[in-house]
Amino acid sequence: MNIFYGILVVVFFIIDLLICIFFRDGILSFRSYFWMLHFGATFILLIIEKLVKENEGYEIFILFFPCIGYLMLMIEYFARFKVEFDDELEENESYEKYLQDREKEIAVQSSVDLNLIGAYDVLSVGSSKEKKEFLIGFETSNIKFKVEVLKKALWDEDIDVIHYAATEINKIDERFQKDIEKYKKEKNKEKLCKTYFDYSVSGLLEGEVLEFYQNITLKILRNKPHLTLEDQYMRLVTYRNMKNHKKCEEVIKTLLEDKKLPEHIVDFIKEYYYEENEIEKLKEVERWQKSA
Repeated sequence: MNIFYGILVVVFFIIDLLICIFFRDGILSFRSYFWMLHFGATFILLIIEKLVKENEGYEIFILFFPCIGYLMLMIEYFARFKVEFDDELEENESYEKYLQDREKEIAVQSSVDLNLIGAYDVLSVGSSKEKKEFLIGFETSNIKFKVEVLKKALWDEDIDVIHYAATEINKIDERFQKDIEKYKKEKNKEKLCKTYFDYSVSGLLEGEVLEFYQNITLKILRNKPHLTLEDQYMRLVTYRNMKNHKKCEEVIKTLLEDKKLPEHIVDFIKEYYYEENEIEKLKEVERWQKSA
């Protein structure tokens, strides 16, 4: 809503009110100063209205019902302003709620971090035997978490701990390589693409090698005749990890054209904007989510 236009309506209402007060004697004659000044002021407002692209639909009332027309316009305008203000307030409350939920989510996710801290504690202050026993019994479905712990163990002073950690990292890497070769032979592009993607976000790869597998993932996706929502999600995650914000915006725009996005994709988009401190875009996603 144009605040400038709202202020302008109030100003012209005051002008019209002054015309009514000082030239009220000519109100019954259309050739009087009253109507000339009234029409003149009204036409100026209508011209400004067109310039600021506001069209309230009260032109006839303003022209032929001095003051009353302006009053009706102001009442309608400020009633709509209140609705939009309430909507904005609701959006801000929704955003605050998102921040609170995000903090709770971080607290929940931090259980992984707490496990990581616990693992680091064992690897930092535990005895050689405790470290070995911990690594041997260490199981998790979160590959990235496991790789992070094993990489920490590579810096240990105990050669056996280093050897075991390196062996486990190699096993994980070999599993990915075997799956890649398997799906290549089977020409299963769906599973091959997913494996490349999982490999690139596993934490195993760094630098140019990581970039190589990220580009392979994107190349396979580009060559697909039709991209599913999960395909678009893989693109978004990959572009985010590559810090290609322009491409992220393109993918998000495409995703939001679909009114039935899975919750994990919406959450990732909101998380992306949250991390990028794009508050207005985060609010837009909140609005989209309500309208979907």
